Amino acid sequence: MAFYSFRAIDENSVVLMGKLNATDESELERKLNLRGLTMIEAEKAGFLDTLKGEGARFHDQDLLDFSFFLHLIITSGIPLTVGLLDLSRNQEKRKISEAAELVLNRVESGMSLSAAMQESPSLFPYYYVQMIKAGEGAGSLDKILNDLMEYIEWQMNFRKTVRAAFAYPIIILSAVASLITLLFAFVFPKLLKILTDLRVETPLPTKIVVAVAGFFQTYFLLIVATTITGIVLMRIWMKTDTGRRRVDAVLLSLPLIGALIKKINLSRYFKAVATLYMSGMNMEQIFTIASGVVPNVVMHEALTLVTDSVMTGDGIARAMQKSKVFPSLVIDMVSVGEKTGNLESVAVRATNIFDKEVPDVFKKILTYFEPLIIVFLGGVVLIVLLSMFLPIYRAVGGIRVR
Repeated sequence: MAFYSFRAIDENSVVLMGKLNATDESELERKLNLRGLTMIEAEKAGFLDTLKGEGARFHDQDLLDFSFFLHLIITSGIPLTVGLLDLSRNQEKRKISEAAELVLNRVESGMSLSAAMQESPSLFPYYYVQMIKAGEGAGSLDKILNDLMEYIEWQMNFRKTVRAAFAYPIIILSAVASLITLLFAFVFPKLLKILTDLRVETPLPTKIVVAVAGFFQTYFLLIVATTITGIVLMRIWMKTDTGRRRVDAVLLSLPLIGALIKKINLSRYFKAVATLYMSGMNMEQIFTIASGVVPNVVMHEALTLVTDSVMTGDGIARAMQKSKVFPSLVIDMVSVGEKTGNLESVAVRATNIFDKEVPDVFKKILTYFEPLIIVFLGGVVLIVLLSMFLPIYRAVGGIRVR
């Protein structure tokens, strides 16, 4: 996705300016139309704008806290402006108070709550603003905020599950990489100097270790600088449309890893569909917003095609089948849900299925990962031992007792 700056006009002929993520200008225009805005002009943000965004950002916990306080304001019966003013004076949570002040200023200038939020996409995600807008229109803002808090909490718990599963392999790989770097950069050069002073024929394992250790010692700073530069350039490239799409496509094509990423994205998608369906939005809004919560660009494009197919008259199950990203079981469930008018419960069941399958895929990955780590460590230890003991063995063997 790219970051766009836009100017648009609302139903009251008021010109609004803002920034929004979209795959291209066509999708940007469609997103603006769903908000009741007509795009006047749009410009892709420059490199620095893309990196900086709009300054401070809300993390999930910040958004959950803001939603909780906003729900208290709505249900307490006090005027929204009074509640936001009190919230802006909160000294304990600086992000919350600054966001409340920002929203308050816009509401006092005549904007609706959703319009005030959509001016700050770095604070309030697209799906969040759209649900607030739906709640304003239906007069059920308190219920919508409850739904949003449940969704945000689910998303936080889901991310914790993913991070916890990734923690073990990341820690192991980091420890192995650090150990190898330490050995080859600092330990081996000193020990191998002693061995070479024995003036015995150097075996092949020792030559390999000496060469690698010497390379690390000579070019250590260059290796570190090159690694850091490569990571920075990779991150910059991944922020471009081409880079992000290629990386996401490669990840999806990897065995097991691709299946894991697909299940994670589909779980988020169906959870968003269920939450949006409960809020009373129309089908176009539901599927457009739900596809927006999917971070993988390739899957986002496929799910956008689902929205397009549904809007041209295709059934939801048929549209999902065309996209080729949904399992057949889920498509059958959606087909039944369409016929019975029970799409919400189907989406919830689909989310539960993917939530359960994600840990299973993690276990499969670890099942293959652990033996590879053991073999790799065994190989490193074998080479190190051979490089150290073979010269000593030859040196001892060359000693003659007189």
